[in-house]
Amino acid sequence: MRKVALLAALVLLPAFGWSQAHCEISNTGADTGVATVSATQSAGYSAPGGIGAVGFRIPVACLTGSVGYHVWRVDTSPSSAPTNYDIGLYCVSGNCATSGHGGALYVHTGPMPGSWFTNNRTPATVRAVTVTGSATTLTLTGSFLLPDFPMGESITLGNCGVYNVAVVVSAAGTKSITTNNPTTQLTTVSNCTVLTSAAYPTGFEKPHVCTNGSMDDTCQEALPWVADSRTVCASIPCMVPTGLYAAAIGTTCSDALKPVTCAQLLGDADLGLIYPFTTSSTQFDSGGLPANMSFTMNSTTAVWNTTPGPSAPIKPVKLLIY
Repeated sequence: MRKVALLAALVLLPAFGWSQAHCEISNTGADTGVATVSATQSAGYSAPGGIGAVGFRIPVACLTGSVGYHVWRVDTSPSSAPTNYDIGLYCVSGNCATSGHGGALYVHTGPMPGSWFTNNRTPATVRAVTVTGSATTLTLTGSFLLPDFPMGESITLGNCGVYNVAVVVSAAGTKSITTNNPTTQLTTVSNCTVLTSAAYPTGFEKPHVCTNGSMDDTCQEALPWVADSRTVCASIPCMVPTGLYAAAIGTTCSDALKPVTCAQLLGDADLGLIYPFTTSSTQFDSGGLPANMSFTMNSTTAVWNTTPGPSAPIKPVKLLIY
């Protein structure tokens, strides 16, 4: 299986109107800094509403299906009260802004608990799901985490009577999943069990536990993008046009709320690259990043402390879009 290589560099030749099969683009330079993903404004990758974003350019239209990153520290919130994170890709300007998509969320991971910043995940099992059949689809009603159900993934229904089958996700939300499984059954079955077919991050032959503060490649991780009611993309992988984008991370975690410590990812090394945008009128909620944001960079929105040097409190997270 394919490993995510965050340290590899790819030079893309800009050519108007050209496209390539797949994206392999990083939003920042060498990943030698450490970025704390925290809603504490002076001590992490954050802005009002718990959202921070960094600008970068996609010079050639390309397909993207996943996002990769390197974990430095795992979130310590308990499973009984987890903090949430979401990673997304917004259009700021350029060809991606056509059809009214300026400031729009193209793709995101969907909300995920901080414990997912480790490649020791296992396939998810969701119980107490209600399944309703129609002539063309099955609708699953329950409580779901979107990255467990990327479109096109096979899932298995169990303890579900006539619906004890393997099906493929065609649409996903936090309360409802739709599959493309035609059926002649028009009944509703309660208390079904749903088992996902793949563990994420993908690209690893077997799970490893990432040791905090490690440069080991087992800490290089990935999640599939999600397309939902908040995104421009209707399916994954998605073709993203050329333009200036903002790689955004939202969180409910705050390092100010001890004893919980927020996740840390490797980030920018203060090499003079494009620094974070500030965002206005935004709020991170249970559904993740908002469908639209306004991006500004001026002296009236002094949210970011981007003082160069190893002691700078804010370093943009390094993400590999591929």
